[in-house]
Amino acid sequence: MTRRIPPSVRQAEATLSLLDKRAVILAWQSYQLEMHGVPPDVFGDAFDEYLDTALSTGDRLGVLTHGVHDVIMDLREIAEDDEDEWPILRDCLAAALPEDVFLTVTGSIEPNA
Repeated sequence: MTRRIPPSVRQAEATLSLLDKRAVILAWQSYQLEMHGVPPDVFGDAFDEYLDTALSTGDRLGVLTHGVHDVIMDLREIAEDDEDEWPILRDCLAAALPEDVFLTVTGSIEPNA
């Protein structure tokens, strides 16, 4: 069974440039490393090179597109299910992302919807 993708998520994905998508993925990565102690080798240099390659090839394989989709869906889940973590995560994203990207991403998230 597939999960329904809310229109607001599809709109955010379509609005973000490839560079914006990379920034969102890296902001999520940083949050995971800092707040949840995810080991650096889970992401690491190879992961960064993977994202860089996707960016340089115009995301031909959809790495950035699928990655940002997964991140936004994870953010939605946290916003809906964890009222303690969401404000911290939201502040981290605000600090890490350009304002327009932050507003696009958080605008696609509807806590407690």
